[in-house]
Amino acid sequence: MRIIKILLSVIVILVLTVVGLVFVLPGEKIAGLAADQVKGQTGRDLTFDGEVKFSLYPSLGVSTGAVALSNADWSDKGPMFEAEGAKIGVDLMALIRGNIEIKNIELVSPKILLEQDGRGHANWDLFPSSEDTSAAEASEATSGAGFTLDKLTVSDATIQYLDGAGLDVALREVDASLEWGGSEATVSISAKPSSETVTVDAEIADLNSLLDGGISQVVGDIKAAGNEVHFEGRASMVPEIQGAAKASLPNPDAFMAALGLEPAGVPATEFAGDITLTKAQLFSLRGGKISLAGTAFDADADIDLAAKPVVTANIRAGDLNMESFTGGPDSEASQESTESDWSKDVIDASALALFDGTITVSAQSLSTGTLNFGTSRMTIDVDNARAVATLQRLDGYDGVITGQFVANNRNGLSVGGKVNVEGMELKELLNDFAEIDRFTGKADAQIGFLASGNSLHRIMNSLQGDGQMTVGRGTIAGIDLDQLFRGTPSGGTTVFDNMAASWMISEGILTNNDLLMDLPNVQAKGAGTVGLGPQNIDYTFTPQIKNDTDTGLAIPVRVKGPWADPKIWPDLEAVVNQNFEEEKKQLEEKAKQAVADKLGVTAEEGQSLEDAAKKKLEEEAGKQLLKLFGGN
Repeated sequence: MRIIKILLSVIVILVLTVVGLVFVLPGEKIAGLAADQVKGQTGRDLTFDGEVKFSLYPSLGVSTGAVALSNADWSDKGPMFEAEGAKIGVDLMALIRGNIEIKNIELVSPKILLEQDGRGHANWDLFPSSEDTSAAEASEATSGAGFTLDKLTVSDATIQYLDGAGLDVALREVDASLEWGGSEATVSISAKPSSETVTVDAEIADLNSLLDGGISQVVGDIKAAGNEVHFEGRASMVPEIQGAAKASLPNPDAFMAALGLEPAGVPATEFAGDITLTKAQLFSLRGGKISLAGTAFDADADIDLAAKPVVTANIRAGDLNMESFTGGPDSEASQESTESDWSKDVIDASALALFDGTITVSAQSLSTGTLNFGTSRMTIDVDNARAVATLQRLDGYDGVITGQFVANNRNGLSVGGKVNVEGMELKELLNDFAEIDRFTGKADAQIGFLASGNSLHRIMNSLQGDGQMTVGRGTIAGIDLDQLFRGTPSGGTTVFDNMAASWMISEGILTNNDLLMDLPNVQAKGAGTVGLGPQNIDYTFTPQIKNDTDTGLAIPVRVKGPWADPKIWPDLEAVVNQNFEEEKKQLEEKAKQAVADKLGVTAEEGQSLEDAAKKKLEEEAGKQLLKLFGGN
């Protein structure tokens, strides 16, 4: 807005000169006098290229060809202001009364360069700090006269800002209009900071106060790429803002790109709330109502914007859906994946680097797209792209989870955690997690894990960790171990009293060797692997009839295949090896003796039948070779 005041100062000088001399001097001479006035007050050169024309009807006015105002003497970037043409119209009767009422100003294809040198100097500081007496008197005379501007029109403008430290911001194809009646003003601007057109419409209650650094009531709208932001409240040029804001952002990334900013991967968003921005760049939100990717929540926040944003926020959600951030099953990449694979959608964790601070989140329910939980309360601490989520409570599957989860995106995404589970029902948990519905029972567990990768597929296939679990009374559908010992090895359900196991995880493969399941008349041991990454299983349960010597009949049961459809069968080879070892040895000895008798082999003292048979065959082979080559 300061550039408007600068331009108006130049225009006032031009108009005063024109009005005083219009009847007695040619246009070129008046243009020269105006340039001298500008030079005397600002030290800048005002040049006209082309004829300067005047009109008396319908209003007193002047029109020019190309016009330019030179830059500060320390700049080498060319003119501060130049335009292909300008038109100025004033109210003659008001001028006779001693007031300057500019009816209209039209600027054609202006180019405005706003520049700082990095040492505290700005090219828009037109008037020297030590103004001479004549300049000060002229300024007072100008300000003392009544001054209004009815309408300012700018077409096809280019505005560039250089901060002296490398920042270069340009607005192209700027069209603007300012209608200023008394103190109230209406502003309409359209520009292209990037590839999309951005429009700004505002109603300002007191533009004079705003231009002088004061505060005014403002109602404004910003629209770009199908997105819209609305504000109604008070604002200043500092900037300071206080009022009610609303935003409808079906495509926030497109909105950011239209403003020339980097997209942040934010999903569709709706927003409403009371906002405040102070001179010290402290932003606050109160009574925020936000809908993010279809999830609605309330929010209060305080953000320090003086440097990298530091956030303190309290978020209260109803049903919190995190599927958009974890790669849900409906995404394009997920549809291309097979049913037995994790999503390969790239997880965008760049938001972890956008701010530091502490966010408290509570929700009535929480869904990750795979798992579904009830009431949750957690605190998220973010520091330099690393977030630590501390779970005070996460209800789900009839149990409670507490612990910590860590997401670190400082050098690629990695995740980890230490979790404590109490009383969680296995059937629904395993069904949601891996579509396994054979197991029931309430589990307690302690889990530690660490993984890295930019997709759920890579994370699950890189898992490292350990843990242990105990389960109270439960069932396994699809097999009845009691019936198995009665000669019916398929179907039914196993009911167990308790179960315990520990495990290690490496490269997405969970290995367990100490599963122990206790049934009334049977105990079952287990060992094998569960592929958390490849989503498969190769595990052997070994149920055994209980007795005092732990030598009861045992029938190993093999579970192997993909999670969605594993095969379960009795491992008969293992049954023979485990239960009939002595009988197997006796049968083997009988078979060996029969072969030896057939060959006519007698084992010498200290020699096995196998060695004796081998010696006999070698001797017979030697005799036959001698005959072949002509020997005796």
